[in-house]
Amino acid sequence: MGQLQIICPLRPGTQERWRRFYQTVEGSRRDQFEASCQQAGITQVQVRLAQLLHGELLLITLTTQEPQQTLQDLATSECAFECWLRGQFQALLGWNMQDVLPGPHWDLIFTWGP
Repeated sequence: MGQLQIICPLRPGTQERWRRFYQTVEGSRRDQFEASCQQAGITQVQVRLAQLLHGELLLITLTTQEPQQTLQDLATSECAFECWLRGQFQALLGWNMQDVLPGPHWDLIFTWGP
């Protein structure tokens, strides 16, 4: 199993909207969410809000067999739930999930340990 970690700075004043969004996912859209996770091979999802001195971060961790493929599938799926999910993320974050694809765009600049 691997993990996909998504870290996003929250737009000012959106914390309550994020909380309501995840209440909706946990409530009325739970069955759709679970089906989407199963389809994408996601076995666990954790979402945290981190308070910083000058803002907030949204930390999302997905446990899945193929993290990069999972992100690709979620970003390109035509299923109604995934389209709704992408729309919510775009409205709350101000950017399109599909804009960060394809492939990793980061450089590992430090690592330590065996």
